[in-house]
Amino acid sequence: MLANFVVGMCILTVGLFMKGVAFGLYSGVYEFAFFKPELSVWLWVLGFLSCDFIMYLFHLLGHKSRIFWAAHVTHHSSLYYNVSVGFRVNFIHTFYRFLFWAPLCLFGIPPWMILLNESISTIWNILVHTERIGKLGFLDLIFNTPSNHRVHHGSNPHYLDKNMGGILILFDHIFGTYQPEVEKPIYGITHNIHTKNPAKIILHEYIDIVRNLSKISNFKSKIHFLFGPPGSEKWKIFDQVEKQELDDFKTPFKVERILREN
Repeated sequence: MLANFVVGMCILTVGLFMKGVAFGLYSGVYEFAFFKPELSVWLWVLGFLSCDFIMYLFHLLGHKSRIFWAAHVTHHSSLYYNVSVGFRVNFIHTFYRFLFWAPLCLFGIPPWMILLNESISTIWNILVHTERIGKLGFLDLIFNTPSNHRVHHGSNPHYLDKNMGGILILFDHIFGTYQPEVEKPIYGITHNIHTKNPAKIILHEYIDIVRNLSKISNFKSKIHFLFGPPGSEKWKIFDQVEKQELDDFKTPFKVERILREN
């Protein structure tokens, strides 16, 4: 729990500064908006749904791409599930996370509305980290409830990469990533790190990426390794193809040298 607090203090400190950066960027982009509708109930609804949809996409990317998972894994590496885990978020992702919401400004969503929705979503996603609240019936089909988010934190095979929603769980229904809680989740990741060192909790996946990237010679393999799914080894195919092509290229010269020597 102390480690979660330290990690949380890091993101709170850096996050406050990056909120200012985000507001500056959003304000600049908003100047070029295709249209700027008047404030209304419909704008509030559109703003909320748009922000929650971007949250879904960003969260999905954090699970489907190794370079983005490197930051998100900090949140998932805890073997426990309580409110303190809601603060166990890697501050590194705050340096690029806000960029994904910037396009909404082009479609007339005011910068302040985006930041407000983001703040509400952040608070919501802290509070759902609890085992004290059970299943909530039909509410579990609409919102990202504690039950739905427990599933998201489970390393059970059929719980992996499920329930990505921010406040709503509707986009998970639409895109097929919804999974109800049917058994007790096994918290943590598929290869647990077993450390309470905040630095290792934040950086361990980045260190692993750098270590492995230095061993990969093929450029395509490096790209697939970085942006492919965590744990995927499809990038090795490009290395094998390159080595085979290199061997095929060298073979005639090897044959010629052998004939010359004999």
